[in-house]
Amino acid sequence: MRNGSRGDSGRYDYLARLAALATPARLAAISLVGLALSGLISGCGNGSVQSPFHVDAGSEAGAAGAPDTDGGLNVGMDAGDPTLGGPCADDVQCADDIPCTTDRCDQELQRCRHVPDDSECGDGVYCNGDELCDPKLGCRAGPPVTCADADPCTIDTCIEKTHSCSRAPRDSDGDGDPVWNCTGGGDCNDTDPGVNSDTKEVCANGKDDNCDGTVDETDCVSPAHDDCADALTIDASGFTSLSLAATALDYPTQCAPAGEMLGDVVVALKVPEGDAQDVDVVVRGSDSLVSLATTLDKCDHPVDVRCSPSFGSVSRLRLYGLAPGVYPLYVAGKVGADLSLAVTFLAASTPPQNETCGTALPIEPGVSETAVLSRSTSDLTSACDPEASSDELIATKSGELVYSFTLTEARDVRVFGSPLDDYGVPELSLRNAGCKSPSNELTCRIGSPASALFARALPAGQYFLSVASSGPSDVDLRLEESAATSPPADQGCVSPPQIVSGQTLDVSLTDHVDAVDLGCLAGAPDSSHVLNLSESSDVLLVARISANDTGAVSLAAPTCSEQTRLACGTSSTSPVRAQAYAVAPGSYRAVVESALGSPVTLTAFTRKAVPATLVAFADDCSAPFEIPAAGGRFKGNTANLHADFSAGCDLGNQAQNGAADQLLHLRLETKSRVVLDMAGSKYSTMLSVRSGATCPGTELPLACAAGQAASRSFLDLDLESGDYYVQVDGYGGDAGAWSLDVYVTPSSI
Repeated sequence: MRNGSRGDSGRYDYLARLAALATPARLAAISLVGLALSGLISGCGNGSVQSPFHVDAGSEAGAAGAPDTDGGLNVGMDAGDPTLGGPCADDVQCADDIPCTTDRCDQELQRCRHVPDDSECGDGVYCNGDELCDPKLGCRAGPPVTCADADPCTIDTCIEKTHSCSRAPRDSDGDGDPVWNCTGGGDCNDTDPGVNSDTKEVCANGKDDNCDGTVDETDCVSPAHDDCADALTIDASGFTSLSLAATALDYPTQCAPAGEMLGDVVVALKVPEGDAQDVDVVVRGSDSLVSLATTLDKCDHPVDVRCSPSFGSVSRLRLYGLAPGVYPLYVAGKVGADLSLAVTFLAASTPPQNETCGTALPIEPGVSETAVLSRSTSDLTSACDPEASSDELIATKSGELVYSFTLTEARDVRVFGSPLDDYGVPELSLRNAGCKSPSNELTCRIGSPASALFARALPAGQYFLSVASSGPSDVDLRLEESAATSPPADQGCVSPPQIVSGQTLDVSLTDHVDAVDLGCLAGAPDSSHVLNLSESSDVLLVARISANDTGAVSLAAPTCSEQTRLACGTSSTSPVRAQAYAVAPGSYRAVVESALGSPVTLTAFTRKAVPATLVAFADDCSAPFEIPAAGGRFKGNTANLHADFSAGCDLGNQAQNGAADQLLHLRLETKSRVVLDMAGSKYSTMLSVRSGATCPGTELPLACAAGQAASRSFLDLDLESGDYYVQVDGYGGDAGAWSLDVYVTPSSI
């Protein structure tokens, strides 16, 4: 229950929802029933319905002028309207127990009106659909996002992370080759992962392995080095090509478990007579499933196995101090894959001992340390740790090595982690004297040396530094200290500078640290600005980031905590956006972040809070939907409409006029900056702005935007006064439920 005054927009939104359910057949039936009822009513009196809510003569409602005969209820206006409640004289009398409704007294009807606001019900989960506010029952689950299309050749899945639908070619056996009777597929047996058009014909197995219509043809292959009896001997440094064609997984390990469409080959690593040696082994493949393992047991009966998992398309195993002799190496990957194996024999050494906080190795300022991560284990948790892979066979992070240093006075500290190979990207974590707990982490960073971890004015004391990687890398680690400096004005949330609606700020993050923890982009340098709201407002924050960077933009209360965060958007492509609706009047913080500490821009847009309006019909120029001059929130669905207009940024080879579309009209009396944002839409959107005195006008240059990922279509335009037509469309023929936010501010040019 929320009291407020939103006019009659809630009533219109509700009626628009009903209109959206109308089909031609339903409308025809409704018309016939309406005619019949009209005749009955006209024959029985004036058509008014007696209200069940009679008002006592001495009540406040009666004194306010509600007629005793009908209580203000009229069949033509509000019969069957679920937003209406009992009689009232003021808003206070209309409070209910439904948190998602705005409650007020409709003075025209002298009845309570409980206007639903679906935005109050969202649970933040995309794939389960939009939650809806029922004015009688409160928040209710809506229909889940349906990604199913009419194409039997695709597997359609809702992707929560990207707020999008994935339509993968049908490949039931997961061998990477779609079934033969679908476009682009050549798999003649989609139940057997060993049979597809990309594999080699295997000799003497009675199957058409490569789907060419011939069984066991003369150019078939037999497995090479498939077991211990046929192991490939390697006794010197160098590169070797291996094939997993026709192989079986004879020696499953923890890093290559059975039942995953894997095969393996066996290599015999031979350390010649003489001194003990280290052996560094790296395997690469175009396929992401590769792993390495070895044992000191018998080759054909391994028990105690050391292994290295797949890090994308690479795996690495560093073996220390091997005495002269022969050691089995099991190289696993997807059956049929071609692999490259690099083996390097080195002078014997010992593995790193600084695996934990208790065994941390001291690091001196200006002195480089090489962190060899290929055999490290993971003991610490960092806010910068990547999300777990959906494929349990692929590791997302190596273990870490730990270093320590001590400051005798407050100092600025920078830490550089430079990868010495291309196996992964370094992850750095700075921790206080406690070290072990996640709460001991002061800041973290993922990236190259250009995005060094930076901490300003660290107090005197002991600190720990852990280094990990997204792969089995060697990392050059260097610590630098300098005199303590003061933070820039926009660092932190205590008293940052102000940003106003429509203003775009250029922000350099070169000397910024990760001062604000909003749980949006861990470890990233940030910049904060005050955003003051004088009334309940909708807010859109937009950040533009540098190439190859990841950025975030957030709106939060002045305390700048994850608990008080109102909105957060993260992306590796511009623009990065965050939306917050019906934000109460007050002072807030707009925070922009960059993973690489690169230059960014920050823009804030605000408007008076408005509920979303359903756009029903608006199928063509006969009745385009009117956008108010101040903008607003709009929702619609193009799934059952017509394709009336083409757009310049659509995918090629589309049918005439492409996908189904809807049309909205905006009249500008003065030159304005207009932002149109389709974030939250359920399909691959396309947005086109047309100009002209008559509908549909002509598409403006650089005014067409396709949106295939979570962020959807976005346009930021400076427009002269005049008439504009906003075309909501689908990219590549797609259609579905859409959302559109429109912000209109004075032009910045």
